[in-house]
Amino acid sequence: MKKPLGLAALVLLALVLAAPPAAADALSLEAGLHGGLVNSKDGEGGSFLGGAQARVNLFWIVAAEARASYYTDSYDLGQIGSVDVENIPFQVSGMIYPIKLPKVGVYLLGGGTYSNLKVKGTSVVQGEVTEKGWSTHVGAGIDIKVGEKTTLNGDVRAVFLDANSVDELFDSVKSSYKGDFWTVTLGLNYKLF
Repeated sequence: MKKPLGLAALVLLALVLAAPPAAADALSLEAGLHGGLVNSKDGEGGSFLGGAQARVNLFWIVAAEARASYYTDSYDLGQIGSVDVENIPFQVSGMIYPIKLPKVGVYLLGGGTYSNLKVKGTSVVQGEVTEKGWSTHVGAGIDIKVGEKTTLNGDVRAVFLDANSVDELFDSVKSSYKGDFWTVTLGLNYKLF
C-alpha cells in the first residue's frame, strides 16, 4: 500500500515541478460562449443549452467562473397533458485544477446556481408559475489551449434544482417533478488580460 501511494505522490510532484510557475498563470480574465445539451431527470431531455461565461484565473490551479445559460424542456403529466419548462440558470463556480499543464488542464468545479424557472401548462389544466431560487451544482471538465489567447473547454455539470413549480401549478395532480438536470457543454474563451 505504501509503494503505490509513494509513487502517486512522486508523479504529482513531478507534474507540479514540470508545470509553469504560478506567476505565469497569475490573475487573468477570460470571456466566452458555450453550447451543448441539457437533460433533466424528469423532463423529455435532449434540449439545446447555450449562453455566455466569464472566468477569472486567480492563480495557477484556482479559478472562478460565472455562467449564464438558457434552455427549454417539457414534462409529461400523463392524461392531463404536459407542461413547458423554461429556465435561465446563472452559475457561480469555484474551480480547482488537479492537472494543469501548459496546453491542457483538467478541472473540478462546484458552486451555486440561481434559476429563473418558468413552468407553463397549456393542455387540460392551464396556468403559469415562476420559481426563482438557489441550488447547488458540481462538475468536471477540460481546457485545451488552441491559440495564444483562446481556450476550448468542455465539461459536464449536474444541477440539483429541486423545484416545486409543477406541484404548485397543478394542486390536483400528484407530481414528482424536481427539475434536476445535467449538461454537457463545449465553450470557447478568449483571454482579455
